[in-house]
This record gives sequence, structure tokens and C-alpha cells, in this order.
Amino acid sequence: MILIISIEQDESTIDIIKWLNHFGVKYIVLNNNNIIDSITVNVNTSEVFLNCSGTSVNFNEISSVWYRRGNFKTKENVWESNFVSDKIEDFLQKENRELFEYLHFLLGQKFSLNNYNGKKVNKLIVLTMAKDLGLTIPRTIITNKKKELNKQLQKGEFITKAINNPIGFYGDTYWLPNYTTVINKEIAKFFENTFGISQFQKNIHKTFEIRSYLLVDEFYSMAIFSQEDQKTETDFRQYNHEKPNRTIPYQLPEIIASKLKKLAKKLDLNSCSFDLIYTTSKEYVFLEVNPIGQFGMVSYPCNYNLEKKIAQKLIRYDT
Repeated sequence: MILIISIEQDESTIDIIKWLNHFGVKYIVLNNNNIIDSITVNVNTSEVFLNCSGTSVNFNEISSVWYRRGNFKTKENVWESNFVSDKIEDFLQKENRELFEYLHFLLGQKFSLNNYNGKKVNKLIVLTMAKDLGLTIPRTIITNKKKELNKQLQKGEFITKAINNPIGFYGDTYWLPNYTTVINKEIAKFFENTFGISQFQKNIHKTFEIRSYLLVDEFYSMAIFSQEDQKTETDFRQYNHEKPNRTIPYQLPEIIASKLKKLAKKLDLNSCSFDLIYTTSKEYVFLEVNPIGQFGMVSYPCNYNLEKKIAQKLIRYDT
């Protein structure tokens, strides 16, 4: 039995399920709307039986796991807020977190693509790990002082992007995402002397960008010629739907692929996506890793058929 932990209406999850249906294998999907109605855990035997929104799950029957997104979920308590109830609610949430951590630990004993513990990586730590493995990383500084920023800008332009994940504002009629932005001396003039702690990286001149998806031990890479469009040259996520970026399949040099595999191993990831730049000076620069592993944007344009390959990996350990 294959267990999929995801969120409702996730397109990649739906694509994988279609292939599992095609191959006629059994699977269970738990998404963010599935509430744990009942659970029994025997720590001595590591047995777990739970019922989520009418779906019964026996961990003994689970042979492989695909962690996409989300987590286990319990019913929210509803009571009048006061000092005692707030303390009890905090206590119950901590109890649940400990239990869920144990459930993920047990699932980690089985073959899995992605894992809950690896869903969050610290991008600054990853940059340092990458540097230590011999990968080139952008010149990166973090500061909240205009004086220090101006000092760094004497060496050339920077870009700024979130240290963690970008913020976005959503509504019924609008979407305001946070994109990578160029910072130069002229723009810095408008900064206050002290501002919010921010990350700045050297603005690298690129020939193309690379999104490379790692599936266990094999890379599936795509070159993105984002610099050919003024709209996408700084951040390819600012898609030009009228004239999309040219994208082609790409093969990483073995020396770069080997270092990325070592990095993935250090992060306990066997399914993830790496972002790199190939510069105008013919150098590969590592940017970051997406631990969830966004593969749809690579699969379809490059005809890699990754949805089928992921399903087959899960099935291999289910037989």
C-alpha cells in the first residue's frame, strides 16, 4: 500500500494518482482536510492504526510513502478563551506535535520520496553547505544598515530576496507576490538608514538558469533562457505568458551533479529541485534547493514524464 500525504487539489498529486490508477496499485491519500477521528499507537510494536475522515490507515500495510505537502491534522478545540483554556490549548498542540513527529519517524523507516523532516531547509545553512562542498555560491550579505549596503554596492549591483520564503498577498481579485528585485545605488538612496533585516546577493550576469530535479539518484534538468526577456531576466517567475521563456532539456556536468547529490544527502533529501545559474563567464553558481521538489515545470516542457517515473519508484517498493 502506498501512502500519499499532500494537500487538496494539488496538481502534481493528482497526476501521480492518475498513474497509480493506471498501474492498478493500491494507495491512500491523506490531505490537509482529513481529520484524525481516532488513533491507536503501540510503541512496543510500532503499530499504528488511525482513521482520518472515514479513511482507515494501518501503518503495517504501508510499504512506501510520498510526502508532498501538509501534515496529520486533529480536530480543533472550540472553547471560550481565557488563561486556563489557552494554556490547555498550547499543551494539546505540543502533545500533537510530539505524536506527529513520532508518526513521521515510523514512516521514515519505509521507502519514501521526500520526508516531513526535510520539508523545511534553512537557505543560509544550505548556501554554506554548498560552499563547503565546492559549489560556487553568490556573494551574499545580510544587513539592516544603509551604510553597509552602500559599501557593498561599490562592488556592483545586488539583488534582494527573502531569507526564508517570499511573502504573497492573495484576494478574490488580486495576487501580489514578492519577486527577486535588483538593488543599485540609485534605488538604495531611498532606503532609511536602518531597515528590516534583508538578504542581498551579487547580481550575476547569466547565460541561462537551470532548474534540476533530483529523483533518488538521477537528475532531470532544464535550461531556462530567462535573460532574453526584460520581464523575466531577474526572476523567471515573472512569467511572460504572451512570449514564454525558451526552455530545453539540459545535462549537468558530472562534477556539479556529484556535489549536488552530496548536498541532497546531507539534507536527507532524495526528491528535490535545485536552482542554479550558468554565467556569461561559463561558471555554475548554486542558488538554492526546493525540498518539496517542484517537478511539473521541468517534466512537461522537457518530456521527462516525471509523474510516471515517480509513480514507478513508489510502486517498486510496494511489490
